[in-house]
Amino acid sequence: MVIKYLLKCLDNIWFRHMSPIKKAEYLRGKVYYMGENVKIYTESIGTEPYLISIHDNVNVAAGVKFINHDVSCINVSRYLMRENNLDKVGAIILHDNCMIGAYSILMPGCSVGKNSIIAAGSVVTKNVPENEVWGGIPAKFIMKLDEYANKLVEVNSHYTWTKKGLSGEELIKERQSYFFKKDF
Repeated sequence: MVIKYLLKCLDNIWFRHMSPIKKAEYLRGKVYYMGENVKIYTESIGTEPYLISIHDNVNVAAGVKFINHDVSCINVSRYLMRENNLDKVGAIILHDNCMIGAYSILMPGCSVGKNSIIAAGSVVTKNVPENEVWGGIPAKFIMKLDEYANKLVEVNSHYTWTKKGLSGEELIKERQSYFFKKDF
């Protein structure tokens, strides 16, 4: 029993330090479905990974929590004086090419449609249609993906480094100069 617990602890520590691609590969046999080219930055996959389906080209940012099971059923069972025979679980499905923003929470029974984006810090409680941006608590529609894409292209047209193909130290200096030029 102690050895099993220690191995689980080591497994968690090892998982925490994996690259996003290796995390996805590690989860391949633990989740219901794991697509190709998936990046998992979070460490919190929840207690029922077998109820999670992640399709191709999905990015899950740091701090995202997968919650497949609502333990309120235990309290309700107690309230109704029933043996613990109530359950409240649901699948979480992330469709192709979606992105889940940092520190979002995915609740039981939700899905995120193809090409959709969930803003950081959101709580997803229902099915998000494809090609939409959602955010908030609970997550609500913000805009269509086309509208967001156009805004992103417009913002990037002002960035000097995107036209120069910089990397490493040069990229850092260019970005610092752009964002902090008013401070000097």
